[in-house]
Amino acid sequence: MKNFSVTVAISALNEAHNIAAFLRSVLSQKEEGFVLEKILIISDGSTDQTAELARNFNSDKIEVREYHERIGKSSRLNEIYKDLQSDILVQSDADVVLAHTMVIHDLIAPLISDQRIGMCGGHPKPVPAITFTEKAVNCTFAAYEPFRSLIRGGDNVFSADGRLLAFRRELIKQVNVPIDMIANDAFTYFSCLDKGFAYRYVKAAVVLFRSPQTFREQIKQNTRFEAAPARMNKYFSAELVKREYHIPFNIFLKNALKQIVRHPVLCGYIFLVNAYCRFRAFFMEKRLTAKWQMAYTTKRLD
Repeated sequence: MKNFSVTVAISALNEAHNIAAFLRSVLSQKEEGFVLEKILIISDGSTDQTAELARNFNSDKIEVREYHERIGKSSRLNEIYKDLQSDILVQSDADVVLAHTMVIHDLIAPLISDQRIGMCGGHPKPVPAITFTEKAVNCTFAAYEPFRSLIRGGDNVFSADGRLLAFRRELIKQVNVPIDMIANDAFTYFSCLDKGFAYRYVKAAVVLFRSPQTFREQIKQNTRFEAAPARMNKYFSAELVKREYHIPFNIFLKNALKQIVRHPVLCGYIFLVNAYCRFRAFFMEKRLTAKWQMAYTTKRLD
């Protein structure tokens, strides 16, 4: 059987706190059924040691491109897509860690076994929370996590999370991310469907991340998330976007109530915060760009 070639690529901005841990987790992957051809790090205007720390790794697989001007993640992703030579692209964020040594193997398995599948999403899992806000955000995540599995068996927009995605080259070569895109993961998901490919969620491909630890950073991050459907409507049919973002009420209520019973104070707090974010997103969506405000407390997993 063919060993498929894989490129792992990220667009990074001031990721010095976690870039080494991320790279170690990638380099430790067992190459079964694939060959890890390249790890591409694009530093999009970082002002810290992101590029230097990545270059310090003794691996000829790592390629670092350091740019002193920040132009936004959308443009850097388009550069990645245009230059891709491998059969499969694994796209990730820099502030995560692959949870075990078979993550890439598991993530790309559907792409290898079925040519109709153009994109796969991994399974993000938050690390234990430290602050009150982070604990509250993790309650939200716990309430939404079942949607990944319960809605269409997990093959839905809620599981297409930018922390870990994989693409078939034939699909990603057709994708050009708009310069104003604020939800690159959702955009590639809808592009996958629009171009006639199928999407698969891979629960075994676990990637660890940290939730925002402060009120202000949750506001920044969640406002962008809440604005995503409106931005998708500019590029895809409103009917498709509405259908994909629809959550059956019984599923939503059941999983929300579980968290409310377990953590009433945290859930009450985050409900109000996220309601404010939805209100804020309604008025701010047109002003949000690919150079969004960063949540820096998410960048240290230890």
